[in-house]
Amino acid sequence: MLRKSQLQILLLLLGIFILGCESKKSDKFQEQEYVKKKVVKRTMPELNDENAMEELTWYGQENQDSIVLLSTRLGDIKIKLYKDTWRHRSSFIMLTKRGYFNNSEFYRVVPQFIAQGGDTDDPKFRKKKRSFGKYHLPNEIYPQKHIHKRGAVAAAREYDNNPKRESTPFDFFIVQGYPVTDNELAASEQENGVKYNAQQRRIYKKIGGTPHLDGMHTVFGEVIEGMDVVDKICAEKTEGEWPLDIVTIQAKTVEE
Repeated sequence: MLRKSQLQILLLLLGIFILGCESKKSDKFQEQEYVKKKVVKRTMPELNDENAMEELTWYGQENQDSIVLLSTRLGDIKIKLYKDTWRHRSSFIMLTKRGYFNNSEFYRVVPQFIAQGGDTDDPKFRKKKRSFGKYHLPNEIYPQKHIHKRGAVAAAREYDNNPKRESTPFDFFIVQGYPVTDNELAASEQENGVKYNAQQRRIYKKIGGTPHLDGMHTVFGEVIEGMDVVDKICAEKTEGEWPLDIVTIQAKTVEE
């Protein structure tokens, strides 16, 4: 049998162990609550050109996600976002995590050119879009590194009178393109002030793209799976450039 003094020591040790476990649970809970509060704080504000950069800096420095999955009735498209175009990457990730792209559409389809998405005429979506606020992204145009090759993901521009070539964060396009000739590459170099290296020339001539857009829009990612789905979208029957059968988007970030 345990002596009274031994029993007291055992009870004391048991009490210390229980307190330690509770302390660890408390610390873990507090850490989780801190993360939750931090995320809520960073995802709630209505964005504008004054506060957007602060939000994007946080997403760019602390959130390293770079893969987004776009699901449509025609299949899935997996996109890898470039980290050196960090403002566009961060914006796309932020809008994805906040659900902006869900129920948007590929609303503009031009065969052998692009499939453009991120908006819709649905009144409910328009209301949701207004709740995000309005901001623009400074251009991150690096044609020496990122070109409008087949599968490139680039940012749309909201207006033509835009000497800084700022992007709208809410609309993007995926290049389908066509095989490009040397003459077309030369015309693009002259018109847009770009200079293609040997590898870029091989890419354009082998898989195609839309070189006349180089230097005009920010290319911030590329399709790594699902270009066959992009081809299906570009083959949809249209009225003007709007698909007759809606191609709705659901978007989420995925692990690399």
